[in-house]
Amino acid sequence: MLPQSLYVLFPIKQNVEGMRKIVNKPDLKMFVFYGLVLIPTFFLCYEKRNLSFFFVITAMLLTSVMEVPIYKLRTKKPEYSELEARRIGDFYGVQIVEEMQEDRERTYKTRVTLNMGGFIIPLFFSFYLLLNYTALILEIAMSILLMAAFSFLLSEVRAGVGIVIPTYAGIFAIPLGLILAPESGNTEIAGLIFVLAILGILLGILITLATLPKEEVGSAFFNIGGIGSFQSIFLISILALLIGTAA
Repeated sequence: MLPQSLYVLFPIKQNVEGMRKIVNKPDLKMFVFYGLVLIPTFFLCYEKRNLSFFFVITAMLLTSVMEVPIYKLRTKKPEYSELEARRIGDFYGVQIVEEMQEDRERTYKTRVTLNMGGFIIPLFFSFYLLLNYTALILEIAMSILLMAAFSFLLSEVRAGVGIVIPTYAGIFAIPLGLILAPESGNTEIAGLIFVLAILGILLGILITLATLPKEEVGSAFFNIGGIGSFQSIFLISILALLIGTAA
């Protein structure tokens, strides 16, 4: 038996009670779509000599299937019919039916995880980019809190799925970034938009998790930055990258 931390690195099937795999099944349509977007984006970044940002975005997409478990808790198991569970599971790409039928208990042994491509990589890259904006640190902090409040208000705890953030949520960071740095170049504005969006969305998700009514709603997994929120994080990352490569 491998240590729990090694499950992140190897796609080994597990039969953990009521749990999804630590390595998620990739959403092929999403991978193909964003992969096709990244192809012309590479040439744009190469021309503008901004490949570091591009490689970070690519790494986010490729590692979006990996989850790092951090702790467990008990949450309520939803009372979906089999048809409802299948439809929700198909829409979000999770096996809710199997999770609900795993045992007869009325609660989940919920595992909270950090998504590699939707939390860990963008979080560290955001802190790295912050070093370029020390003169605006107070304004950035206030904007991140505003972005977090916006994300928190838009977030939804979907029983059986986890915390869901609308795909468009990060777009709110674009006008914030333009207001904070109106005279900066596109590259600096793009980095600022990325920082505000990533830190704001992730903070909003963490606030939602901290205020979760465990007796009312639950899921086998809460994938922070993963299922339910990765697309909102990745979309604004792509948009920030394109803004940074604009003429």
